[in-house]
Amino acid sequence: MTEPTRRYRLHLESQRRQSPPFHLHETVWQAACVRHPDLAQRIDVTFGWDGERFARPLDDVDFLLASRFPHDVVNDAPRLRWIHTTGAGVDHLMPLDRLRSDLILTNSSGVHSEKAFEYTQMALLMLNAQLPAVFQAQRAHRWDVRLTTSIRGKTALIIGFGDLGMAASRAARLLGLRAIALNRSGAAPTAEAVDVLATISTLDDWLPQADFVVVTAPLTPATRGLLSAERLARMRPGAGIVNLSRAALIDYAALFERLHSGECGGALLDVFDPEPLPTEHAAWDVPGLVVTPHISCDAPDYNLRVLELWLGNFARFLRGEPLTNIVDRTRGY
Repeated sequence: MTEPTRRYRLHLESQRRQSPPFHLHETVWQAACVRHPDLAQRIDVTFGWDGERFARPLDDVDFLLASRFPHDVVNDAPRLRWIHTTGAGVDHLMPLDRLRSDLILTNSSGVHSEKAFEYTQMALLMLNAQLPAVFQAQRAHRWDVRLTTSIRGKTALIIGFGDLGMAASRAARLLGLRAIALNRSGAAPTAEAVDVLATISTLDDWLPQADFVVVTAPLTPATRGLLSAERLARMRPGAGIVNLSRAALIDYAALFERLHSGECGGALLDVFDPEPLPTEHAAWDVPGLVVTPHISCDAPDYNLRVLELWLGNFARFLRGEPLTNIVDRTRGY
């Protein structure tokens, strides 16, 4: 157990280029403290913007909450014990083995599930109704009647079965789809929200059976380029695709070619590289593609949700219990 009277220093770091729901400022901190007054009494807080605080040694900081940080600065911080990232993915922080071995790294996995569930339902229904093509016809002032069968009974292949994947699988099953989920191990703490859970090594077998492919896996060296041109070609003609994860998991150039040719039945992509998507990017004009600006998983109170998650972990820390959401440095998530 930690000593009962000790106070800890937490530094909250934000980026002005991000939208306000991602800012960790004093107002949102005070709102979180109202909900957890006993925990708040144990913490002294500082606030920083755009990495300016990292220009000075973090000699007095015990905990850091940030989306990005310099590895050398945190490694040289003598009191720093725990870093929490404001997002779920940590691909932008790699290589993780450059971090000091005693530093605990946790992420914000879990705060995205509700919105991911709703976005997946919306995306599946849009693809089944061929709305990307309908939107394209509207822009061309063309009356394009498209009659489609019910979504019930079709198959959704979920690539990745963490919090996002489980939310996507629940969404698919609620619509009456058969949900097939793939992950590294073929196992999960709970498989109640899926019809079949298998290993990612079986991806090539499942791709031709899917009416919809939903990508929710983290970006790691093992998943980069996972849906290559060859794998996209294995998809059922007319099948649709949704990406809630990272752009680098899919060969977008090959996907765009399949959309142009009509081999792919439509796509909703919420993630791109770079972001924001440049105005001259080819994606804007790809037929059958709906571009959403990285909104699938986030809510207006995102910053408060992150602080709620962190404070729950801080309570565990004070009780001497293991923290949740610890990032496995070997796996990269």
